[in-house]
Amino acid sequence: MNRKQESTQPFDQNIATGYKNVLRFSMQNPFTAWFMLRTLFHYHAASHKRETWAAQGVRVPPMLICSITHTCNLSCKGCYAKVLHTPKQGDLDPEKFANLVAQADEIGISIMMLAGGEPFTRPELLDITDRYPKIIFPIFTNGLLLKGGLFDKLIKQKQTIPIISLEGDEQETDERRGVGVFDRIQDLILRLEQVKHMFGVSITVTRENFHTVTSPRFIEKLVGLGSRILFFINYVPVDPGTENLMLDPAQLGSLKNILEDYRHKYPALFVGFPSGEEEFGGCLAAGKGFVHINSEGDVQPCPFSPYADSNLKSKSLIEALRSPLLQRVLRNVAENEESNGICGLWQKREWVESLEKASPDI
Repeated sequence: MNRKQESTQPFDQNIATGYKNVLRFSMQNPFTAWFMLRTLFHYHAASHKRETWAAQGVRVPPMLICSITHTCNLSCKGCYAKVLHTPKQGDLDPEKFANLVAQADEIGISIMMLAGGEPFTRPELLDITDRYPKIIFPIFTNGLLLKGGLFDKLIKQKQTIPIISLEGDEQETDERRGVGVFDRIQDLILRLEQVKHMFGVSITVTRENFHTVTSPRFIEKLVGLGSRILFFINYVPVDPGTENLMLDPAQLGSLKNILEDYRHKYPALFVGFPSGEEEFGGCLAAGKGFVHINSEGDVQPCPFSPYADSNLKSKSLIEALRSPLLQRVLRNVAENEESNGICGLWQKREWVESLEKASPDI
């Protein structure tokens, strides 16, 4: 295997650079600046743990993506989680989920990106994240449950960062997520801005909303309200018959340039996925940058590749990272072509499924 292609180093360096950029544009807020300095220190300390595991032949990625529940309070059109992740045995119970976070902290995971379903339907979530101030928890949420005591608990945890889903302006968001959702999201963003709690937004970019969500007007409004992380997720047509929503070649080509331009113009991080993975040395799945853990504990190459040969109900996290399936995918990670803006492993899902069924010998 090409060691350069499998190395986590490009991803590590880009994360560290991203933290430094957040620090740079947070200097007017001493509390946020101090938090980012601590975060950089913890990140470098965790990277040494990962290097120790690497010397023992175990690739510990900087980040875990965890879809922690199937439950959601909305029913959005084209939701990939509902299409790809069909419940079988139920979510990890609170004790096992808490144990997963404890293991991640112990072995040097720096970021646990939490998704769902809707993560805030798990009542124990913020009690668990509160115990681990050295891990950054971006939580991808529709935001509608963040009110009352839950909101008060969230804003006491600087390491827990809500990433609020938007589809564009009111028409685009309500069309996909339901009437009135956009206005409720705006109220939440204003509350987060008032208390100066860091937040971001996640935008599913389609052929239809491309011009809205990449326009300076849209970006300047979000950044002006305090958003410091903007994820641009290329639409992946996991729902048959929605291929018309994929970005066309011209949009794909311009998106990369637009995000690079905005990184120099605005005090925020701009992250493209999956096509943005090229900046990190290609596909980041199977441990090169992250692995995906679904709500039932299956350890998978990525969210768009729902195949696993290890489950955290019967294995430790470090044992699961030795998974034969992950190793096979990692050997071929350089071949995952994503220049069309679509997850390479999703495009090669039959191949990944064949690896899952292969002999466990590697």
